[in-house]
Amino acid sequence: MKIKKINEKIWPSGKVEIFQRKEGEMTWVKIGEEHNLITNAGFQAIGNHLGGNGAYSATTFKYFAWGDGTTAPAVTRTAADFYSDCANSDTKLVALVNTFDVATKTQQWDCYLSSSDNAVATIKKFALMNADPGTIMFNEVLFSTPYSKDSTINLYFKYTLTLSQA
Repeated sequence: MKIKKINEKIWPSGKVEIFQRKEGEMTWVKIGEEHNLITNAGFQAIGNHLGGNGAYSATTFKYFAWGDGTTAPAVTRTAADFYSDCANSDTKLVALVNTFDVATKTQQWDCYLSSSDNAVATIKKFALMNADPGTIMFNEVLFSTPYSKDSTINLYFKYTLTLSQA
């Protein structure tokens, strides 16, 4: 009996959508969208989770970081690189990590900055982290347009990881 080789590939891609709501208003307005770069540690975390072993098998990314850095993302960059690139940065617990949606093959993280989260006035970068402060960085985004943040603005970063079959 000949065994048929299955040669399926999975392609992960991530994007962050940015929404803004002025203090006192009810409606979120989409102000931007950027695709990200998944780091080597991020790919290793995916693989370790699938296999149930390895350095990152128990690592979860329930925190997000934002900052004013300008260095372009690279797969070799780390959480330490992210923070050292930013003169101003902060990290916060993700509000909600949604259950993986099998139909759309997506995982979504809902990340909110309230009117009182003002450690960074000009946001140029976003990343998912394992802790506060992060020591393992899953992804990195450098926004093509910086986003202003002050006490009159709430921001919502919706990060979506999509797994595509090739």
